Amino acid sequence: MAIGFSFSRRADQGTPSGFDLGDMEISGAGGSASSAGRQPDQGMMIFLSVALLLDQIRQLLSAGRGSVAYCGVDSSFQVRFTVRKGEITAAESGREIEKLPVQDFITALLAATDDFADRELDKLPESDPARADLLLSLADFRKLA
Repeated sequence: MAIGFSFSRRADQGTPSGFDLGDMEISGAGGSASSAGRQPDQGMMIFLSVALLLDQIRQLLSAGRGSVAYCGVDSSFQVRFTVRKGEITAAESGREIEKLPVQDFITALLAATDDFADRELDKLPESDPARADLLLSLADFRKLA
């Protein structure tokens, strides 16, 4: 059981901004869900969307049970996450992508977010609010690890 996350900022948007569009992919044993290549376009404000994902998952995991229908910022890309009995399930349109222990999920999401931040955050100005939001969300989420 493994889950993968991929976050990417789209090229050719001019000077990098916290409102830049990008794509998200979540993959597992049951397939993958991606915002890329869909009609209509499901690209999202990627920096804000990753911060929102971290915040919503952190709240869900803190509750220890329940579900959240995550939707990317300014996008119709949607994935449902459900926590029950120490496991988390990711599903799109009722199709299970992956079900795994919560700690494995946290580890995978942190690794993907760290990778995205390492590649993209330095491109944003220090004063960009989306940069600050993502860094704060990442710091709060890291406390779960």
